[in-house]
Amino acid sequence: MPVGTGNVPLSQIATVSQQETQARVSRVDQSPAATISADTTSQDTGGVSAEIQKEINKLQAAGKLSGVTVTLSGVTEEMNSAFGGLIVSMLVAILLVYLVMVLVFNSLIDPLVIMFSLPLATIGAFPALFITQRAIGISAMIGFLMLIGIVVTNAIVLLDLVEQHRRRGLPMYEALLQGGRTRVRPILMTAIATILALIPLGLGLSQGEIIASELATVVIGGLFTSTFLTLIVVPVVYSLVEDAKVRARHLVGAEQEHAEA
Repeated sequence: MPVGTGNVPLSQIATVSQQETQARVSRVDQSPAATISADTTSQDTGGVSAEIQKEINKLQAAGKLSGVTVTLSGVTEEMNSAFGGLIVSMLVAILLVYLVMVLVFNSLIDPLVIMFSLPLATIGAFPALFITQRAIGISAMIGFLMLIGIVVTNAIVLLDLVEQHRRRGLPMYEALLQGGRTRVRPILMTAIATILALIPLGLGLSQGEIIASELATVVIGGLFTSTFLTLIVVPVVYSLVEDAKVRARHLVGAEQEHAEA
């Protein structure tokens, strides 16, 4: 290969040899980096990411990745960010619902009884996902966010009528019985109507409904168990709280009488 203006052969001025080298050098934060990408064949992207992280942890424990920092990015990074945002949204939603009920019921204790219905939704939501073999993805988390408002509504409808009966002079247990008899029909009707409306979406018959089917599965399972348990557990918790209030008043009254004596 002639080089220069005098057409001098390259072999006379240099030693030529073939070497392997990188075609491109990538850097992240000024450090050399390499990117490994792949397409997942499973719909459970979170599960695939968890398995990859387990293998990375094994390699790090064996000392095969010393001096190397491994970070999952792409869809996994976006999912982790979305999960964090949804968890914060759920906490804010619970706080807002509680504050609204405090203003409506003019009490700090009664809204806590109503909020007790929220864990009842998870009793049906997680088994529903397990039975249908669906992962807890972004749409499933949105379903849990929806359940916060749906489940609390049933408890509000029940206890609001109970409070109305008690203001009319009915004893607590009689008010609970009357409220349960009156509200059980509308609560069951609205819950069944919602479940039936979400069944086509939960079946995921078309390709476009695969993502939304996780949301429908969570709402159907959570609403199914919370509806029936709300009619049983919430009145029981309400009666226990009211009994505790009565005992506390008697205790405070007895202490005041003892102090005056």
